[in-house]
Amino acid sequence: MKVITHENLWWWGKTYTFITEDGKSMVELAIEDDEERNYYGTIQSLMVHESVRQQGRGKALLKMAEEKAKEVGLKQVVLCARKGTFLIPWYQRNGYEIYDEDPEYSKGNTVAMNKYFE
Repeated sequence: MKVITHENLWWWGKTYTFITEDGKSMVELAIEDDEERNYYGTIQSLMVHESVRQQGRGKALLKMAEEKAKEVGLKQVVLCARKGTFLIPWYQRNGYEIYDEDPEYSKGNTVAMNKYFE
């Protein structure tokens, strides 16, 4: 699987986007330039088109985002997963834990999850 990596600088920090060459899968890692928040990154989105699911793409892209997070010195990655879908157990199988069952910003639709690096 060939992946294109794109780095964007924003006023608030930067993002790293990993996109498969065919454009059917991607993950985005955001890192804020706030000293109080620079110990973690946020998975902003992870998308795999239905036609290419169950091929390990999501897991491989998530791993790439985690490796980038470690490379830049982050201690953990956080994300939100929609309730009532396959996503929560999928992220749990990939080492993520729920740390907030009902984050106030989600209006009851998601859980907040994280994964610490050693």
